[in-house]
Amino acid sequence: MMAPAALLLRGATVLTMDPALGDIADGDVRIEGGRVVAVGRGLPVELGDTVVNARGMLAIPGLIDTHTHMWQGPLKGLGAAMWGMADYHAHIFSLRGRLSAEDMHDAAFATGVEMLDNGITTVLDFCHNVMSPQHAERSIDAHRKTGQRVLFCYGMLGDIPTLATDHSWRMAQVRHLARAMDGGPQALVRLGVGLASLEYAGLDLFEEEVRAARGLGLPMSFHQNVAGQIHALEDAGLLGPDLLPVHCNPALDAELALLAAHGCGISFTPESEVGDGRSVRVMGRAHRAGVTPSLGVDVPSRVALDLFSQMRLSFWLMRNEEAEAERLAGRWPLTRYPGVPFIQPRQVLAYATVNAARAVGLGDELGRIAPGCIADLILLRCGAYSPSLGDPAAHVVLQSTTADVDTVIVGGKLRKQAGRLLDVDRREATAATQRVRARLFSA
Repeated sequence: MMAPAALLLRGATVLTMDPALGDIADGDVRIEGGRVVAVGRGLPVELGDTVVNARGMLAIPGLIDTHTHMWQGPLKGLGAAMWGMADYHAHIFSLRGRLSAEDMHDAAFATGVEMLDNGITTVLDFCHNVMSPQHAERSIDAHRKTGQRVLFCYGMLGDIPTLATDHSWRMAQVRHLARAMDGGPQALVRLGVGLASLEYAGLDLFEEEVRAARGLGLPMSFHQNVAGQIHALEDAGLLGPDLLPVHCNPALDAELALLAAHGCGISFTPESEVGDGRSVRVMGRAHRAGVTPSLGVDVPSRVALDLFSQMRLSFWLMRNEEAEAERLAGRWPLTRYPGVPFIQPRQVLAYATVNAARAVGLGDELGRIAPGCIADLILLRCGAYSPSLGDPAAHVVLQSTTADVDTVIVGGKLRKQAGRLLDVDRREATAATQRVRARLFSA
């Protein structure tokens, strides 16, 4: 897909998320060759420009989801009444073997279109449903069709009883895909590795996957659900900035310090984790420890494909935790003093932009609206009545919804404008969802 010669966004309040540029009221953004080339006020219109009127809107970097199992999109609502991980394994995870390669294609396409519509320009698809080589191939085909930016993390966790025996063909396919796929920063679909969970694979198999992925230069992610795993990875010499753990709810402060020392981030999925009954206090502890937090939807079988709700919930959970600590310390009613409250809306917006770009291995390329950055950004309407007073980042985190997403740009190409998707069709995505459901549940 060729980017247009030039796009000029005019008159937005631009939240660049770049500390050197800050916010720019009545700002313009010029895009050429898929990258931002200028940000400022009163940029000139040049011959051949496509001009987008952004007055009254907020321009922010495209939202980046760092952990979602996209094959679950057509299962929306199936997990609504789940109670803990036992229900998840019984009612959702157990369906993996019933999805064909074509189901995987339809699921990835439908989920990607909905995410794009909702302002999520980049996603780490942790695809832990690669039950055959064709499952991976058709998922990648679907990602190329949506126009969303995707880090396809090839899932090494197949059928648990045959995990070790299936390992060789999975690694062979990963090596083949690594040779065949463009790994450059502007590639819309890049390859990563979704490592098999330590509690199922064991340390030896997990280490083999990590060392193979590092040899291929591939970013990695894994579910961190069991206490002590981070210490085990440190002892094995496996921690590094290319390794993104997810959840980390049982992590001790000493383990968070290890992650920070190795430049690791953590992908938090607050709605999913609250729904599982996990402690989410780790978010605030990780932030204070110097770990780079980012956010994901995780399981669209019960959680909306919506990063605005993840940001909002994250902010209020961390604020409530701070308030509870103040009450327990006898500092009540709440008063401000240096360092309290700690978490601010702009920091949470960074979770879904700047931090998330780093988590998917594109920290120098994405997550900001600044000259030289890849032009992934969205325009948000400020609501039917009036924009919020004060910090526009607070409006994004605490007031915005997916209904406010007016325009979506990926790699300098308009993917949605004036509330209407371009090049992909909501009806086609809906039909793909219905095909998956018919094949799964019609019998």
